[in-house]
Amino acid sequence: MCLVKADIPFRIIPGISVGVGGLAYAGIPLTHRDFNSAVTFLTGHGIAGDVPERHNWDSIAQGSPVIVMYMAMKYLSKISERLMQNGRSQDEPVAVITQASLPEQHVLETTLGSCAIDVEKYEIKPPAIIVVGEVVSLREFLKWMD
Repeated sequence: MCLVKADIPFRIIPGISVGVGGLAYAGIPLTHRDFNSAVTFLTGHGIAGDVPERHNWDSIAQGSPVIVMYMAMKYLSKISERLMQNGRSQDEPVAVITQASLPEQHVLETTLGSCAIDVEKYEIKPPAIIVVGEVVSLREFLKWMD
């Protein structure tokens, strides 16, 4: 929008989002017929930098088997609490991926109930992509690189 408003020419070059490619590189499929046929992508903070209040956490928690979160590290504790308050299990698998597809890539496998604590414990720093859902458990079979 800023470029358009400033009358600056630009070009869009399509690519693969880290929410798709980063997960695949980490051995986590977005969909799997045994677990899900839908995915929700969301940001973990609003325009003011706080937890997104416009998200319908009830619908997201109950309606999306897999949730991929961008920019969610700062409020991971609050987000995971909201998801659990709205029906997600504290034992649901979660993966936090940093430096996706780079030699320094790190994947923390944890659960929804302990993800915020584990991120602090292992000193995981943003930027990171976070995925919630049973598809994370497939990494055990699909991780091709560690």
